[in-house]
Amino acid sequence: MASREKITSAFAPDLDALRAWLQTMIATLKFVEMVTAIVALLARMRDLHTDLVAQLAHLRRARPRAESLDRLERQLVLPLSGLLVPDAAKPTDDTPSDNEKKKRRGHHPGRNAPPAHLPRVPVFNRVPPELRVCPSCGTMMTTVSHSSCFILNVIPARVVVEERLDETIACPNDNTIVSASPPPQIVERGKLADTLIVEAVCDKFIEHLPIERQCTRFARAGVDIAPPTLGRSVAAAIDLLAPVARLIEDQTRAPGLLGTDATGLPVLDPSTPEGIRSGTIWAWTNARWVTFFYSPSGDAESVKRFLGKDLARTVQCDGTSVTNFLERSGGKRPGCWAHGRRRLVEAARAGDRIALEGVRIIARLFAVERESTLAGDNAEQRRDRRQRASRPILDELRAWIDRHKTFIPPKTPLGRGLGYLDRQWRRLLLFLEDGNIEATNNRRERELRRLVLGRRNWLFAWLDEGAQRTANILSIIATCIAHDVNPRAYLHRVVHCIVHGWPQAKLRDLLPDRMLGAYPELYVGDPDALPMPAAVRPLAP
Repeated sequence: MASREKITSAFAPDLDALRAWLQTMIATLKFVEMVTAIVALLARMRDLHTDLVAQLAHLRRARPRAESLDRLERQLVLPLSGLLVPDAAKPTDDTPSDNEKKKRRGHHPGRNAPPAHLPRVPVFNRVPPELRVCPSCGTMMTTVSHSSCFILNVIPARVVVEERLDETIACPNDNTIVSASPPPQIVERGKLADTLIVEAVCDKFIEHLPIERQCTRFARAGVDIAPPTLGRSVAAAIDLLAPVARLIEDQTRAPGLLGTDATGLPVLDPSTPEGIRSGTIWAWTNARWVTFFYSPSGDAESVKRFLGKDLARTVQCDGTSVTNFLERSGGKRPGCWAHGRRRLVEAARAGDRIALEGVRIIARLFAVERESTLAGDNAEQRRDRRQRASRPILDELRAWIDRHKTFIPPKTPLGRGLGYLDRQWRRLLLFLEDGNIEATNNRRERELRRLVLGRRNWLFAWLDEGAQRTANILSIIATCIAHDVNPRAYLHRVVHCIVHGWPQAKLRDLLPDRMLGAYPELYVGDPDALPMPAAVRPLAP
């Protein structure tokens, strides 16, 4: 019997070959084989067409693509009796009545008071002259009081030219002359001041504003700064901060629970045939320490270069095979429930109601994690809660997977989701053993978002040196944010210290946690949670 492979490809049909094949089959009177093969070919093309239409509809969906269970359920609701998706169990006792909602109106706490640390600038709103005369007796009225209203405002930045006057002194009795030495700068004898350069670093890597766009903004203010000049100055500032980034990397590599994820970074390289290639940046976290680690390739060797000799570590990541060597070296690889859920969400978006059942089960798992966070559980309490509440949910999910994976085709969206959960199941259960292990790898994805947002604006890095600088400055910024330190103010302070000769022996005092102890004004988190040491002494450069 002829098969569809003997006719032509269902992906790219060769019409000439198909016509010749049909003529051969008709000439030999093999009508049954011909019809069977054609039907098989058409069925295969129909399946491919259906899959491509579903992918195209998925790509054309309006963004953002919400993954909430409620949104998925509403997307699958049909206006036909008996086909409605059952509503998820929702508490009804706490639902406020219409009367309660009406009572709440009019009790809004009002706008928050403006920050107390900001200076107050009085702006007098005077009564117009024509209204200052009393309409009854014609007497000029006097000021009795003022009612105040606080409004936040901003004073636009100004670009100024600093004229440095280097003093020269001479002895009146002889020819001795002494001149003041030029102060140290990020770029020696440069035309750009240190404050402007640090602001450019912050605008590019915190606010994702490319160098060219910054120069355009300066041009609107009547200042012509060439992009190469500003770019080289930014690179020099990041090079000054490289020792701090290396110390942060050492802190991230220290003992503790590690987590990682990776993304690509376009790198301009004239030596390559196309002039551009793809590098890899890994985001590593360990408690409040964050390191962006650059490698020209995203292979296992890049992970080993970061970890060093100790490979028997616990590293949370997704299901990539790049980090499989960790388990062979005696380490552990906790999985990510967000990745497992995401594949079921994709199947549910395509209309698969069986996948929606799995999403509902996993939603209960996340509800346990949310309760643990709201209760303020420590690691031991979180572990006990998971053993008590999460394990039964996981047993139910495991039974659901085993029940459906036997008849769901593995190439379908649901089949791929079930396959991922089945392959990663042992890793996905590791969070039950240790309360310090998170249920998802979402934190690493959030850290990588800083790079992704910037990459969409400044597009690429120049050679491996530029990519390494990108990794260094993002490590410092992300670690500052993790420590609730204002990254812009921190960079200004640290660059000033390094430029003015900060001793290498005290370089660790420039890390965000220690700078926060010396300069509490850098803190931008909850004021009641400010970690203050017993004795705070200002750092001296």
